[in-house]
Amino acid sequence: MRPDSSVDSDSDLNLERGERQEWLQRQWSLEEVPAVLSPTYKQRNEDFRKLFKQLPDTERLIVDYSCALQRDILLQGRLYLSENWICFYSNIFRWETLLVVQLKDICTMTKEKTARLIPNAIQLCTNNEKHFFTSFGARDRTYMMMFRLWQNALLEKPLCPKELWHFVHQCYGNELGLTSDDEDYVQPDEDFNTMGYCEELPVEESNEANIETNTTPAKNTTQPAHTPHAATLLDLNDNEDLPTELSDSSETHDEGAGAAVPEDLNGKQYLNNVYRLGVDKMYDLLFSESDFMRDFLERRRFSDVVHRPWRRDPDGNQTRELMYSIALNNPLAPRTATVTETQTLYKASQENECYVIDAEVNAHDVPYHDYFYTVNRYLLTRVAKNKCRLRVSTELRYRKQPWGLVKSFIERNFWSGLDEYFKHLGSTQTRYLSESSGGLALYSFSKILLFISLVLILLVFLNLMLFYKLWMLEYATTSLTASQGFRPNERYQEWVQLLDSQQRFHDNELHKWKEVIKSCVLLLDQVRHTVRLNPF
Repeated sequence: MRPDSSVDSDSDLNLERGERQEWLQRQWSLEEVPAVLSPTYKQRNEDFRKLFKQLPDTERLIVDYSCALQRDILLQGRLYLSENWICFYSNIFRWETLLVVQLKDICTMTKEKTARLIPNAIQLCTNNEKHFFTSFGARDRTYMMMFRLWQNALLEKPLCPKELWHFVHQCYGNELGLTSDDEDYVQPDEDFNTMGYCEELPVEESNEANIETNTTPAKNTTQPAHTPHAATLLDLNDNEDLPTELSDSSETHDEGAGAAVPEDLNGKQYLNNVYRLGVDKMYDLLFSESDFMRDFLERRRFSDVVHRPWRRDPDGNQTRELMYSIALNNPLAPRTATVTETQTLYKASQENECYVIDAEVNAHDVPYHDYFYTVNRYLLTRVAKNKCRLRVSTELRYRKQPWGLVKSFIERNFWSGLDEYFKHLGSTQTRYLSESSGGLALYSFSKILLFISLVLILLVFLNLMLFYKLWMLEYATTSLTASQGFRPNERYQEWVQLLDSQQRFHDNELHKWKEVIKSCVLLLDQVRHTVRLNPF
């Protein structure tokens, strides 16, 4: 009995050990499941490079999203964003679909609705094609990232390594799965919370004044050109719920939803005002041969103004040249100087949304004119339906570096002249818009008064007609009474003759009826006599 019992105990121990090993293997497999279902950034980036081998080797995945591409059917897949490309890959029952679009080729990027009802779609339009992506889990955040990368590409402002890896950390977290082989990794700063150049415009709520101006004075920016702009910038994950409509004509946008716009130049900001005028009208006011600009240039004593038409350059931007002569008060300079101003309307501008215009100003016939030129950036952004923001910044750029005394002379005259110019522009624009709005209100009020006056004149005319008819009726009655009073005998004879004629007519009718009745009686007697002679 003892050997049998020992065998049973050994078999039980072996069984318990086997069960423990199976349990441990199941636990290990369960721990490995999340790593398979949720790949790291390194794995996603490797998949991105394997799928889209035609892209340059310098392209690195920034973020990917699950979505669907609308073709003949909905193709479910993933959207991959890099610094210069938007890519899509779908594999449905080994039916692969690859789409690669360069950001510079995109003309418009709009938010759309699936079946005109569900707000979960984004449409990209190039010169020849349209691509409709739908089924986004977070459409607004996806659109924000795509729009910012698109504007970076259009403005040819590549992301610095810290910005790129900051985006990656925001989208994939801190654990990226990188190894020592990834030598291009740059650790972003802890306080690095910018998005390159994009910022959110504040919602304007005041309705009492025509113009709302920031009270912060303009300051010279001393930061280098490659550093992020030091204004209030957006964090990608902390601002998912902000209104980001840039193309939908929705009520939220009309109430003042902001738009992403480029940063100011690294010089001085002169204007940052909100005007009660549509952004398209403001653009026409400043960058066309409008009456406002004509009057403003005349007041500034600009002469021989020549406007060249807008032309599209190979990059898709629009440019035009302005040539004019300005009067100078500097005793060391000639009385007049010719100026060539080249205005560039960037491709990133969107009608009824925002306009980005850079004006490069080259002054001739002035001291040291071959050393420097100026660039003025005009940012026109929509704030509400009939309200826009105008931001103007200026930067002094050197073609060749002057020595200290010459540089101070150039900067002193440069900044003083621009201070006066843009101060005059802001005050003239404020006065012009105030007069225009006042004149429009006066014109509307005059139209109302004219309409009321016409109605009153019509009512007076109708009353006069009614009074005339009543007066004529009274006059006719009075005349009839007076005429009867002047001929009493004639009227009596007429009434007697009328009564006689009526009596004769009555007698004749009565005689006729008597004859008819008499004839009827005779006929009845004949019938009765006939019946008696010939009984039935």
